[in-house]
Amino acid sequence: MSLPALKDLFARHRERVTGLWKLGQEPHRTVFMEAGDIVFAASTHPLDRLTHLLVERGKITQAQLDYAMANLNPAMSIGKNLIEMGFITQRDLLDVARGQVERVVWAVLASTDQTPAFEAKDLDATTVRLPFDTAAMLLAGVLKLPDRERVLEELGPLNQVVVLEGKRLLELTLPPDLMKLPGLLDGSRTLMELSREAGVEPFRLGAFILFLREMGWARLHELPPLDRRALELALDPVEAPITPPLPESVPTPPSLFAEIHASQRPTTNLEHLSEALDQLGPEDELEDPFPADPPPPEPEPALPIHHEAEGSTERPEPLSPLPSEAPRSSRRPLVLAALLALAGLAWFGFSRFRRPKAPVPAAPKAAETAPKPAAPAVKPAEPLAPAPEGVKPGPDVVKPAPAAPKPEKKAEPVAPKPPAATPQPPKQKEETASLASKSDRLQAITQGDWKRAMSQGSAQRKALQGKWTLRLEIACQGSTVQHAADLLKGQDPDLFLVPMTMRDGRTCYQVFLGTFGSEAAAKDAARKLPPPFLAEGNRPKPFRVAQIPDRQ
Repeated sequence: MSLPALKDLFARHRERVTGLWKLGQEPHRTVFMEAGDIVFAASTHPLDRLTHLLVERGKITQAQLDYAMANLNPAMSIGKNLIEMGFITQRDLLDVARGQVERVVWAVLASTDQTPAFEAKDLDATTVRLPFDTAAMLLAGVLKLPDRERVLEELGPLNQVVVLEGKRLLELTLPPDLMKLPGLLDGSRTLMELSREAGVEPFRLGAFILFLREMGWARLHELPPLDRRALELALDPVEAPITPPLPESVPTPPSLFAEIHASQRPTTNLEHLSEALDQLGPEDELEDPFPADPPPPEPEPALPIHHEAEGSTERPEPLSPLPSEAPRSSRRPLVLAALLALAGLAWFGFSRFRRPKAPVPAAPKAAETAPKPAAPAVKPAEPLAPAPEGVKPGPDVVKPAPAAPKPEKKAEPVAPKPPAATPQPPKQKEETASLASKSDRLQAITQGDWKRAMSQGSAQRKALQGKWTLRLEIACQGSTVQHAADLLKGQDPDLFLVPMTMRDGRTCYQVFLGTFGSEAAAKDAARKLPPPFLAEGNRPKPFRVAQIPDRQ
């Protein structure tokens, strides 16, 4: 088995187990699982320790870590000690703890030479439980696997096809380069075809498909080997048929009954219409509305054969034709002309009936044409006197009588008092009296008299509102403040303290140094501080005294 730890950890997640999953003896890594989800991890490897990650991610400096390790409170953890000393915040500790769990899990996924062990048990109430998306953490760990050969060996050949099972993959947020893959996993493409169509590198695609298979979200099927005989038969030309093709069917002519049935259907053929008109009797024909020229005379019919009596020399008279045998002239053109004329008359009458009548203009009334008498001219009103300013004009406005001007009083000259005699307000006297020298402030800090130091810092802050100062650090323990004062003891520092309320409700100390006329001067002084203040993680910051914050 190429990746035993990876397969075992995924199996525990699928089985939804609760307990401790451990890899290695000493050093070892332990993953805390609850109902199949990863809630915490611990490690004895030096690179997985919390203190190493804090320095690696720039949350604290090595000097701060050394100081914290030398002054640890044994009743608290290292993280709480660092928070109490003001080196990190609760958010910094939570972020680094999450990073520690991810590093442990990703390291065990890449292990190839150790067999894991699992102890099924309920987690203690004191076990830290961090909120994680276990599927997202495992996907990131599989995509970070460095051993290309072992991943491909674990996955199998690249001519496999992938079929998704369920829709749980749609709930996972994928990296941008893998967003196209879920829509292509329909079992019709091999891994190589998926790599080409989605534009994903084959090794990264293989790691993603391995994650889907181990999560139980997809199945892989290998295509069967190619049948060479079937391929040859498919490529051979088409053989000639054994029997000749059947003769094409010849269309049979329609039967007599079909012709009779078709002749009875209504038609608009002019030839049929003329035949129907020829069959009209004398009583059905209309009188010719238009006189026409008489038709030319028909040629006389041939004489009939006379049967003479045998032996007779008398020639009989020719027989006249019967009335029924007399030739009848065709009236079809006349009937057609009559029908057309009637249709034209009907259309003319219909169009005249539908034409709207033009409205007849009404005669103008005499009353409207009569000129109206002109209205009498209105006499313009006399302009009113303008109303005084601030008073709206009205019908009964009475102008008030102007008041008599009061005589102005001349101000008596007051003799200026000398500046030395100007009395100070009581508050200003108290502030001036409470200002202490920098040696007194330093003495209060080194002696740990924090009440006096805070009072002196408050007076110093009120007296230097227009100036700039330099904040060295924020400390929640008095020993940290005294340590900063010890580092500056040989320079006769001008230190003062200002309280700050932290997010968790505690009150810590802001340690300020000096008074400067500008921000540039404060930054220049920051560059001359001792090395511990300039180490990585420490950020001395200039502040205008009037803008010093009171809360974190």
